[in-house]
Amino acid sequence: MALGQLRSKLSKNNILIIYKLLNDLLFVEAVFFLAALFGEALLPGTITAHVGFSKVLIAVGITMLAILYLGNKTDVRLSETKINKKTAVLMIFVLMLFLFVSLIKISIFLNIVLSIFAILSGYYIYKIVIDK
Repeated sequence: MALGQLRSKLSKNNILIIYKLLNDLLFVEAVFFLAALFGEALLPGTITAHVGFSKVLIAVGITMLAILYLGNKTDVRLSETKINKKTAVLMIFVLMLFLFVSLIKISIFLNIVLSIFAILSGYYIYKIVIDK
C-alpha cells in the first residue's frame, strides 16, 4: 500500500491520536535513556554490554522525526514553556556529579581541572539559557 493511499484512509483524528501516542513513546524512550545513563554512571559497562546507546538514540531520533512529520501534516504547534530554574540547577549538578564519577580513575589534579571547567561551562550555559 502506497503512502498516499494510507494517508487518504487515515482521518485527521486518527493522525492526531498517532501523534499523541508518538509523544508518549518519546517520553518513555527519554525516561529509559536517562535511567540507562544513570545506571551507566553508577556501574560503568552494565548497560552498554547489553544495549548500545546508539540503538536508543536511533530509536529516539526516528520517533522525533515521525512526530515532526505528523505535527507538520496536522499543523500542531507546541506552546512555549518556561524553564524551571530549580530543575535546571539540579540537572547541572547531577551532570557535574556524573562527570566527576566518570573521571575518578585519572589523576586528582586533572580531575579537579576538568571539574572546574565543567562547573564554569555549566554556569556559562545557565547564564545564557536561563538568565536572558
